[in-house]
Amino acid sequence: MPKIIFNHKILNKKELKFSVDNRAFLYGDGLFESVKIINRKPFNLEVHLKRLFSASTLLDLQISASKKDFRNKIELLIKENKIIKGGNLKIIVFREKGGKFLPENNSTSFLIMSEKSETNLFKLNKNGLALGLFRDQLKPKGTLSNYKTISALQSVMCSLDARKKAKEDCLMFNSENNIIESSNSNVFYVKNKVIYTPKLLEGCVDGTMRNYILNLRNLDFNIIETEVKTEDILNADEVFLSNAISGIKWVSSIEDSEFPQQNVSQLLIEKINQLV
Repeated sequence: MPKIIFNHKILNKKELKFSVDNRAFLYGDGLFESVKIINRKPFNLEVHLKRLFSASTLLDLQISASKKDFRNKIELLIKENKIIKGGNLKIIVFREKGGKFLPENNSTSFLIMSEKSETNLFKLNKNGLALGLFRDQLKPKGTLSNYKTISALQSVMCSLDARKKAKEDCLMFNSENNIIESSNSNVFYVKNKVIYTPKLLEGCVDGTMRNYILNLRNLDFNIIETEVKTEDILNADEVFLSNAISGIKWVSSIEDSEFPQQNVSQLLIEKINQLV
């Protein structure tokens, strides 16, 4: 039986009970982080915790644990669930019950879950992703858009649109019709040996893997954060996605435009694995 941690206590997964007045359920009032486990260790954990605590300040969520508490609980949970190599981890923080849109208080509960994974290090996909373009719902620009909230209907709608179009994912747009990300990943493209990615002010998630790529040293490429127009990415030499769990995902097509190159994607994933 998988173990979880709920408010500092270790429980069997089936033991966890939620009330119908839970604010996560009623209002999506909370945050989450998805973390990859490599060699029994949570990869890039400090960046995840920094984003979690920064978002909690924005939302006036009073987390009842310190970063050190999270580190210790995560280490314990990995051991309890017998994860000896690769795995995935999810941290969820949500406001306690009470109130309607206006909460009665800002105290929180937190939940940590983990599971084993068949992969340990990051591995580039052999078959490139086929992406569509999701324009039905534009994502607003603003600080909240940079964080991972549990109210994720924008990504849900984007994923549903991808399924209708028989695509593996879709790219989303902001309120100015610029491309910002996919349903679950940041997006990058390469043109004339320069890597481009949407800047945070455009409304994309402040992805932990995105940050990791931006901070890589000794690359033969400059990386520029910018506004991304549809024609820019459709005329790229190479396109790839990034997120905390998959690392780098090579994109082979966006609608009718094809991108056979994967040189930079392969280079980046090898570089990241060397630094693990």
